[in-house]
Amino acid sequence: MKIIDTHTHMNEERLYKDRIHIYQKAIENGVVKVINNADTFESYQPINDLAQEFPSFCYSAIGIFPTAGSGNLNEDLLKLEDGLNSVHNLVAVGEIGLDYHMDNSKETKQKQKELFNAQIKVAEKHQLPLIIHSRDAEADTFNVLIDSGFEGNVTLHCFSGSFQMALRYLRHKKNIYFGIGGVLTFKNAQRLVEVIQRVPEDHFVLETDAPFLTPEPFRGKLNEPANVTYVLEKMAEILHKDKEQLADEIYQRSLKIYGIHE
Repeated sequence: MKIIDTHTHMNEERLYKDRIHIYQKAIENGVVKVINNADTFESYQPINDLAQEFPSFCYSAIGIFPTAGSGNLNEDLLKLEDGLNSVHNLVAVGEIGLDYHMDNSKETKQKQKELFNAQIKVAEKHQLPLIIHSRDAEADTFNVLIDSGFEGNVTLHCFSGSFQMALRYLRHKKNIYFGIGGVLTFKNAQRLVEVIQRVPEDHFVLETDAPFLTPEPFRGKLNEPANVTYVLEKMAEILHKDKEQLADEIYQRSLKIYGIHE
């Protein structure tokens, strides 16, 4: 069995300091590759270091998180370009998008949408997929992405929308994928369970968002890539599929989405 954790943060200090053990445990559990996603400009360097230290295991997604912009769009984009041009094992622009959770003022929304749009254009230029973060911004995320006309592959990280929203995305964009993580194992995950049941399964990828969103039975503890196996087991249970078969299907799909060669 092979699994790719398509969204993790091994660059985060709590995981980075224990990275060798985390790598070994992941491999033991069939997690053979991970994609580390940038969430600050400072994260670019450890993500690059990880890709060089574990070249067949760690892959890189570099982007500007919605709340990480400095307010100077041109300067931020220059930093992004520097990262994209220097990081090893680059497979996507991410994580980018919209986050209105802490501030939903009109000014903040406008700045975030400008940053989001600008990074979509950067991804187009570099011919890279997008990994999108959306929190309390479902309608705007949909509108910005679809209105952009972006033709590349897109993963909606930690998808939390309804199955109706998922189908709406699919009506407008065939190469869109839904990142499914530890939330699927939570007792209050009825909406996400419905997504798994009713959305075509060839649009799912697996993720942990480690060190966050730890699945049951370890909820409340530090998350790590090895725990993506619990998400796989829950998805297989919901879909009434063999776990090994499901893992292989998602693994092959993930390689294709991100252009990763074994």
